[in-house]
Amino acid sequence: MKMIDRIFGVIALAFMTFNFSSAQSSDYMSVDLTKAIEIECKKKVKNNDFDNTEECTNSLIETLNVIGVVSITRINNLEMQEEIEGKCVFMKKVGAIKYNRCIHEQVYRKLGLEIIETPLVINKPVEEIETEETEQTEKEIDIEKQIVEVQPDKQITNAIEIPMPEDVLKLISKKAVPSIYFVQTWKHNPDTDSKYKYNPSGSGSAVVIGENLLATACHVVTDSTWNKKDQKLEYEYLITNLLHVDDDVTDQTKWHRRAELHSEDFLTDRCIIKHEDINAKSPSLRDYADLEEFEIVYAVGNPRGFLGKTAKGKITRLYDHVPPVRSLSLYFASKNIELIETDAPLDKGNSGGGLFDSNGNLIGIASRCEVLGGPVQCYDEYGFITLEDVPADQCRLYCNKTQPQNWFIPISRYDDNLRKID
Repeated sequence: MKMIDRIFGVIALAFMTFNFSSAQSSDYMSVDLTKAIEIECKKKVKNNDFDNTEECTNSLIETLNVIGVVSITRINNLEMQEEIEGKCVFMKKVGAIKYNRCIHEQVYRKLGLEIIETPLVINKPVEEIETEETEQTEKEIDIEKQIVEVQPDKQITNAIEIPMPEDVLKLISKKAVPSIYFVQTWKHNPDTDSKYKYNPSGSGSAVVIGENLLATACHVVTDSTWNKKDQKLEYEYLITNLLHVDDDVTDQTKWHRRAELHSEDFLTDRCIIKHEDINAKSPSLRDYADLEEFEIVYAVGNPRGFLGKTAKGKITRLYDHVPPVRSLSLYFASKNIELIETDAPLDKGNSGGGLFDSNGNLIGIASRCEVLGGPVQCYDEYGFITLEDVPADQCRLYCNKTQPQNWFIPISRYDDNLRKID
């Protein structure tokens, strides 16, 4: 049994180390922010915006979790805290998001920090762009025709114009980003005395691959536990909500609630989820067999809540068989699968996002990163990054940003071999 316990310990450590998309949220919710949520939800339920206060509360917490909660406890001076509360106290009746925004501005102003807004990538659908280009071409033809008709005897020189290649990042923005969704998961709160029935579990990414279907990494949308009695991992599908990366996180009508699990292979981290209201267009898919090492690729996902962000890299290795890397063997030992290794830098929230080639074709889904040599970040009791000495369990190892080594599962392996969910 000692050997089994040791194996369990290794697996548990690996999950804590490599599962960088489903970490428990540690945002500090102040009493005043909680009160602001209660006030706002009473109004929204009264106005029939929500059926009940629980639904409204979960919705607001979800939005605040994406935006980021800022607490006055970042400032140690009690007089400054009271001053900030005095300036923001009236915002509690206006709304929780606006109250949190007021605290955010005041705290950062006192600390002398720059307020950085979470960027929302705005992209036009490919169809609109193609239409605009066609209309522009027709206009140019009409103008040329008018010149010929007005001065028919004038010699016209037909200059040959060499078109400049289109910016690749713009191409990725047109074809890839519109297919990306932000994923927020929830699980039941074990504290039965708490007024909140669910807790935010984590966040990640997903990519549209068909009508109402999205591909993602299983560890983004599931919670795993080790069953010591049966000596196996067990998986629980979490409450999964979706938001398109071009939409406003504060607009509750834009969220797609409770996406269903369509098919899965938990052992190889491949999951497909579905929602009937998804109407985004899928990018073109490219088979693993067509890929070449050292191709330039682009990882698109939602690192740390920055929606639809693109990271450039190259394919450093194509593995037809899982290499004997300890971190990979823990996941893929029982089932062999091809893997795409890249040096495109990833961060917390990229899991489940897409890997695209230079033509905007989807080639893979982000699964794991190699953390050997990666940085360590430690957090205080409120969940804020700190440089002070804290217990080891408050520190987390992140992916190596100096020499990134990240693993993507080929999109061509998200096929009918996945187990369908009844």
